[in-house]
Formats: sequence, structure tokens, C-alpha cells
Amino acid sequence: MKSIAKLMLVGTFALATIAISAAPSEAAKRHRHAKSCELGSHCSASCANGNCTMKVCGTDGKWYDAFLTPVCLGSTCPKACR
Repeated sequence: MKSIAKLMLVGTFALATIAISAAPSEAAKRHRHAKSCELGSHCSASCANGNCTMKVCGTDGKWYDAFLTPVCLGSTCPKACR
């Protein structure tokens, strides 16, 4: 009976150790996929013949096509989207 209790105690510590070591990697994964842009920032994409389409960052951190200024011309374009 004592050996079964010791085995269960060792198993409990092993599972706790695995759970604790996995927690930081899960947090890093969520942080890595959190956002790709800052709210309200602009960038240009799909440039052809000096005309570029504009993108704007949404509240969820993703790039969307700009509604008010959908196109920019050459030197007036902001930096390219990453």
C-alpha cells in the first residue's frame, strides 16, 4: 500500500512539473499571435505603376482595406505593409 501511495505522489509531482513548464510556452504563443499592427496606423500594399492600395489597422490588430483613402500615388504613400 505504501509503494502505491509513493508512486501516486511521484506521478502527481511529475504532472505538475510538466504543466508548469508548458504554461510559459502557451503564454508566448498567445503573445506572438496577439496583434500585427497598431490601431489607426496606415500602410500601402499592391503597388503597381505608382498607384498603391491603402490599408488601415482595425481594432482586432489586422490590416483592412482603407475606406476613405483607398488609393495613394507614388511619393504620398506610407511605408509598405509587412
